Amino acid sequence: MSYILHAPGIRSKDIPFIVFTTKGVFTTKRERLRRNGAIILAVETITKSSWIEGGPSKWEEVFDKLRLWDLTQFDRICFLNGDTVLNRPPDGVFLDTAAATHNTLDHSDKLRSDEASLPCLYVFADQSEMNREHRYSPSETTHDYPNVQYLNAGFFVMKPSLKLLNHYLSIMTVPHRFVPEFPEQNLFNYAHRSEADGGNMPWQLLDSQWNLYYPTLLDLEGGVASLHEKWWVPED
Repeated sequence: MSYILHAPGIRSKDIPFIVFTTKGVFTTKRERLRRNGAIILAVETITKSSWIEGGPSKWEEVFDKLRLWDLTQFDRICFLNGDTVLNRPPDGVFLDTAAATHNTLDHSDKLRSDEASLPCLYVFADQSEMNREHRYSPSETTHDYPNVQYLNAGFFVMKPSLKLLNHYLSIMTVPHRFVPEFPEQNLFNYAHRSEADGGNMPWQLLDSQWNLYYPTLLDLEGGVASLHEKWWVPED
């Protein structure tokens, strides 16, 4: 992924590029990324609760994404899954209104005693999971989303917060508080559910120009900044 740092027309101008490496990443690969200019952070694995089972073995460490909330030396972070390809610099995503700091809502009747307290402020901005067949730009009115309230955890902007990390971890200890099929994705969807669904930290919808799942040639030609797909199983 050194092109994120070095490729003309794609590289970021002044935003540091951090790579999370879990315990299974070889030292030689970490060193290669470091020599390419990335900041390498070896993260401690978050042990999932016993009730969270199922899914492919490659998802065993997806909860390690939560270590992003440890990085309080940064104001905000844009997370990209490893299967993301850049089409242009995504730097402007931090200026998207959805990526601004929001006040946590104060619906005390929606709080649950078995979950840790919420931070006063938070940032969680994302794009909705979309249909494989969609238009560019996708919209709810053209039925491009199966559920516009459901986010995909492959690309998001967040603000590190130890208090929010503790809140996430407390949710994980409550059996069946969220559907474990897509572990961290459904945790985020629960923790950042809409106000109408009883949430106090609703996630904010990013402009679709920053990232699209199930990308098409029209998305690419439209200038989407980043494309999220299983590139080893090509569709188009």
